[in-house]
Amino acid sequence: MSEESPIPRSWLEPGAPPLEVDFGCHRGVFLLGMAWKYPEVNFLGIEKQSARVEKCLGKIRRQGLSNALAVVGEGEEGLSRWLPAGSVSIMHISFPDPWPKRRHAERRLVTKGFLKAIAKVLRPEGILRLMTDDGAYFSEMRKLTGEGWEDLAWEDGMERPVTSFEKTFRDRGLSPHRCAVRPISLRSGQGSRR
Repeated sequence: MSEESPIPRSWLEPGAPPLEVDFGCHRGVFLLGMAWKYPEVNFLGIEKQSARVEKCLGKIRRQGLSNALAVVGEGEEGLSRWLPAGSVSIMHISFPDPWPKRRHAERRLVTKGFLKAIAKVLRPEGILRLMTDDGAYFSEMRKLTGEGWEDLAWEDGMERPVTSFEKTFRDRGLSPHRCAVRPISLRSGQGSRR
């Protein structure tokens, strides 16, 4: 976090309201929907395409949402650039590009290094929520979260907006693959609790 952050300091201070991150926020449907539904929580969208971030920021301004923000970022650098350790309550990653060809697999977002970066920015009881329509990628995600992550129930009583990718997938009569996990190895020295 060397450059001046667009994220309000009050969002990152001890005792701040919960901060949820929509990593790969795309057009901001989930981000803005959550900000409207839960005004007591701050929502940060991180997106690699600056044009999408600008569109999200325009929507945020027009809707007068003081608890939503979008910034440009990608991969591990996108986390370490904007977020200090222990600042995030929930990290949402929905429908990341699966890069299905074997030769492109190294381009996938969810990797061992990225999960380590997520674990660092999560608060002590922070949660990572993963959702994808790609079964093979989901299997890889589950292998990567098999050690050092604790499985949690997906349903947690919160009502969440449906993303455009999720709607498309469900319109075809399919259910996305999803999981909620919490890192445990960095905090307690324990292994997987599956």
